[in-house]
Amino acid sequence: MSKRKPEENDEVDIKKVKSDDEVDIKKVKSDDEVDIKKVISDDEVDIKKVISDDEDLTSISTKEPSTYSSLYDDVVGNGVLDKKNGRNLRQKCFNYVDAKKKKVPLHMIKAKKLLFDDPSVFKQSQYYFEHGLRKVEPYFYTFDTFCKERWLGKTLREIYSKEFRLYPIEVYEQAAASGNLLLNLNRVKSLDTVVKNNDLISTKLHRHEGPVTAAPIEILVDNGKYLVVNKPSGLPIHPCSRYRDNTLLFILAKEHEYMHIHTCHRIDLLTSGVCIFAKTKYVAQTLTKEICERKVEKEYVCKVVGEFPDKGEEGYHCDAPITNINPKLGYVVAWHVEGRASKTAETTFHRISTDGETSVVLCRPKTGRTHQIRAHLQLLGFPIVNDPIYNHSAWGESRFKYGPCELDLEKVVDQIITQWKNNPLRMHGGVGGVEDKSPLEGAEEEDKPALEGAEVVRVRKFYPNCPECVKPLPDPNPKALVMYLHALKYKGDSWMFETPMPEWAK
Repeated sequence: MSKRKPEENDEVDIKKVKSDDEVDIKKVKSDDEVDIKKVISDDEVDIKKVISDDEDLTSISTKEPSTYSSLYDDVVGNGVLDKKNGRNLRQKCFNYVDAKKKKVPLHMIKAKKLLFDDPSVFKQSQYYFEHGLRKVEPYFYTFDTFCKERWLGKTLREIYSKEFRLYPIEVYEQAAASGNLLLNLNRVKSLDTVVKNNDLISTKLHRHEGPVTAAPIEILVDNGKYLVVNKPSGLPIHPCSRYRDNTLLFILAKEHEYMHIHTCHRIDLLTSGVCIFAKTKYVAQTLTKEICERKVEKEYVCKVVGEFPDKGEEGYHCDAPITNINPKLGYVVAWHVEGRASKTAETTFHRISTDGETSVVLCRPKTGRTHQIRAHLQLLGFPIVNDPIYNHSAWGESRFKYGPCELDLEKVVDQIITQWKNNPLRMHGGVGGVEDKSPLEGAEEEDKPALEGAEVVRVRKFYPNCPECVKPLPDPNPKALVMYLHALKYKGDSWMFETPMPEWAK
């Protein structure tokens, strides 16, 4: 599959409250700094009321509120804005981000240091298992992102309203006022500030990572060249969006001590199956080149709605282009859309079996576009049974018919997002909604904790201005983290890696 640079800019944190009704904001005099004049007064919006006006908060009222330093305090305290760390503000921003990427102090940014060379990164948070899910204790984290091309000329308010909609806009206003949302390492006057090219946006949050499956990671091959695993469905490969610790790379490093492996390709969060890592840079470069030059044969297996046609040995060939309709979420369609660029894509499908209502299908993608197999199947009228995006009811009955959907695509995406926000129990965090007819809804006996009746007491710090401390998101059903799409086999010139057929395909 094609590689895409992960972006860790999907969430922001909010402020530390210094008193019940107001925030003390320091005006820092600096030629490079954006001045802040607005001080939140007695009529400041209460974060608890923003999250839910009528929510019963008795369950958290007995917890002792905790405090933490603001992002701006951290930046000033670490000397990031000192003259020695850059000739100008722009250079200071680049040095700050570079140092964070290399996990080294600011004065050591030129040192070569790999991500997991510092074992302390594994001590920053802790795993625990509950109801068939792997969870991470919340921790503080700072996201940094430079202005993207699609943000140019837009205000921070527009960006956070349209692209970071997990929390209401009032949460981001408080974050800015308290110094937890910075522009070019300085406080912002208001969210109406217009961002420019190369502007650095930094946000500090109390990060509540999304739960992932607790299924074990099966090691298929471990030799001097490759590490190949059978990735469970519902587990992202690398840090992105709401995930850092709950990722395949992090778990392999922390629990299996595979510290310096190289990612060669990528499969979707909800897709299970073959995932290949290289042990050396040379092997990684060689394998990546093979994949990019389309010299690797790939086979996937899926389970779709309906009786998929049997076209014999030739199979059902689809060469519809793939068009990205939402750069933020990565949603695509398998047809041309006016005003958007399309990419060529080819997939051949072979029916393995059918019961008249569903079919197990072998997929051979020649190209590796984002969501290519899923989008092609939707176009053909046979979406994957439990695909939370392309078999979502927002597409209407068109998803069961051949051809493009005639509905307004922006409204379709908005409906998927809205349903996730309103009913996250039925959705996977940030991915989309489970199709209404999916047989995977509802918890079963096997999903209950192994120690029935045992009382587990977890002591956790409570931050009254963290939306997820105030109103935690419900856990998904572990079965809702499974999608019936599996990477079955990858074959190159001198190698082949294959997994057993998944249970749902037998």
